[in-house]
Amino acid sequence: MIATDNNTPALLGGPKTVTLDASAANRWPAITSEEEEKVLEVLRDGDLSLHRVTRDLEDDYRKYFGVKHALAHCNGTAALLAAFFAIDLKPGDEVLVPSATHWASVVPMLWTGAIPIFCESELERLGIDPADAEQRITSRTKAIVIVHLWGMPSRMTELLDLARRYDLKIIEDASHAPGATWRGRKCGTLGDVSVFSLQTSKLAPAGEGGILLTNGDYLHEQAICMGDVMRIIELEGPAR
Repeated sequence: MIATDNNTPALLGGPKTVTLDASAANRWPAITSEEEEKVLEVLRDGDLSLHRVTRDLEDDYRKYFGVKHALAHCNGTAALLAAFFAIDLKPGDEVLVPSATHWASVVPMLWTGAIPIFCESELERLGIDPADAEQRITSRTKAIVIVHLWGMPSRMTELLDLARRYDLKIIEDASHAPGATWRGRKCGTLGDVSVFSLQTSKLAPAGEGGILLTNGDYLHEQAICMGDVMRIIELEGPAR
């Protein structure tokens, strides 16, 4: 028998590190009375579609990521659809996409008539393989979807160079990587437009929700026109 004390790791027979049962220990998100009261405040205020907390959330994302525009959506899938619409995809346009990803990173482009072209994954970070992606570029290729899977930035040096050489737009799905950085730059600020999911299992959950980020005025306006009818009247540019 191994003698134990309070300094002995649990693995070697010491005190248990986690004393809650599995359902309690693994519960996410952790909802407290403070969150419950904030939800009730919004319900009591009314004006749910354009409530100030949505604007505050957008401001927080805009400031944290250092981008010009942040636009909230009902979920990440809707934000991705707005991103695909914003870059002016047309029926028959091709978009390079990773094979290893959630379906929502790909399916919304089908609603614009665009065609996903699946690329192999590289083994180091499991993102889209730049070499394989380049082999699949045709005259119809318009964009690349980059997914930072499991919080690991994709091979952005090669992918950014690929986009520059072939004049391709980059859509980042950074839902797994809030706070992750590549060479000092935050994931979600590396492409033309990026999307974060706020679905329950994500690191920054809102139950449901999505955020679209971009520095492009035109991309922002197009995203609004895709799905935010209440904000179209606020636009001053050509999109209105």
